[in-house]
Amino acid sequence: MTFKVFIIAGESSGDVLGASLIEALKRQQPDIEIRGVGGEKMLGAGLQTSLFPMEDLSVMGIAEILPRIPKFIGLINKTVQAIKGFNPDVVVTIDSPDFSFRVQKKLQEEGGRARRIHYVAPTVWAWREGRARKIAQFLDGLICLFPFEPPYFEREGLRAISVGHPMVTSGVLDGVGGRFRDMYGIAQDAKTIGLFCGSRGREIEMSIPILRDVVAQLKEKYPDLVCIVPTLAKWQERLEGEFKGCGRVVVTSDPSEKYDAFRACDAAAAVSGTVALEIALAGVPHVLFYKMSPVTWQIVKRLVKTKFAHLGNILLEKVVFPEFIQDDATAENLAEPLNVFLSSRQGQNHVAELLDRLHFNPAQKSEDVAAQFILSHP
Repeated sequence: MTFKVFIIAGESSGDVLGASLIEALKRQQPDIEIRGVGGEKMLGAGLQTSLFPMEDLSVMGIAEILPRIPKFIGLINKTVQAIKGFNPDVVVTIDSPDFSFRVQKKLQEEGGRARRIHYVAPTVWAWREGRARKIAQFLDGLICLFPFEPPYFEREGLRAISVGHPMVTSGVLDGVGGRFRDMYGIAQDAKTIGLFCGSRGREIEMSIPILRDVVAQLKEKYPDLVCIVPTLAKWQERLEGEFKGCGRVVVTSDPSEKYDAFRACDAAAAVSGTVALEIALAGVPHVLFYKMSPVTWQIVKRLVKTKFAHLGNILLEKVVFPEFIQDDATAENLAEPLNVFLSSRQGQNHVAELLDRLHFNPAQKSEDVAAQFILSHP
């Protein structure tokens, strides 16, 4: 009998995880049947069609999501009905907890044979620790990225494993900056700054004015500064236009160039998120920043427990990578440490220590471990 899996991803990072997972599932079970919700990556990996455009779920922040609640409820019901019609062995939701958990909870309430597994643990160690107990009531399994996460959920009776973060084996350790510089005609001794604007529309809108001002300040000291802007294909044209007045700017959305582009940066500024840990593993000195709506910020700052926003700082349990959140996220604040990094080309080389905290095993790919967990889950 064909093994059937329904997979749901709600944003770009989940789409990447979902694509790797689909490929791993197909390697381990070639006759598997997969349906779900995903983006270009998952469709390219073998998801025949997406139930609805993944972008419909790419909403961030409490204030941003409120006006779309009716549509979200409609998508939840549509997804649950599609899953019941497909009658899969397993339903795998990837990140996007606002949507994913509502779907999984509704499935649990309505019954059915499908096992319910979530990929990417909610950050209960950062805020709302009580969520571990709540999700244990409607999930059958949890796939975590970081080694310190499973105990939070296992003590609530939820089966959880750590598979490691897929970025570690995705090529981030193997980027060659000189190759990228040669490809785009950037001199090997030219000063470069990486601008990482985020993957969501709201993040792009928030980050661009700050980063343009940062570049303007840095160019007072480094007039020939080259900006490198790795991004997603859907944002390339917009970012080329937004940074047009910043001198030499190289915007790249080619996945094959991604990690070479990282390593070509002498310093970088990044919106808070997974990409900051990627930059840290690439050994690039950088700062992290983030702004959200005032309403969302007032709520979030009362709930967050962790001292840090940067995953690298959380793993190392100290401030290694400067963070500038909300009112502190100004061009002046970001430019000061970036100036130091550009002057010295030193600092923040904590790659080995981060790999150790991530329990890095070069012989083990996270998607293969995740696929095995899904296929063998009781």
